[in-house]
Amino acid sequence: MELVRKQTYITPYQDRAVKRLARLQGTTEAEILRRAVDLLLAREGILETQDPFVDLIGMFEGPTEVDHDDIYR
Repeated sequence: MELVRKQTYITPYQDRAVKRLARLQGTTEAEILRRAVDLLLAREGILETQDPFVDLIGMFEGPTEVDHDDIYR
């Protein structure tokens, strides 16, 4: 899994809770935060496999089929 480093601020309560949960689950604080982000994204309907350009499909008028041989005529 490729990871991207992010720096953010959380409240002292969140810090204590994340530390405790990580300790209870035997995992890292970073993994707890990644899971939390995944849950939020899933709840909002944003899927990892969703193509970011899917919303652009159908936005522009134009031919539905293109004769690519026109390029060479």
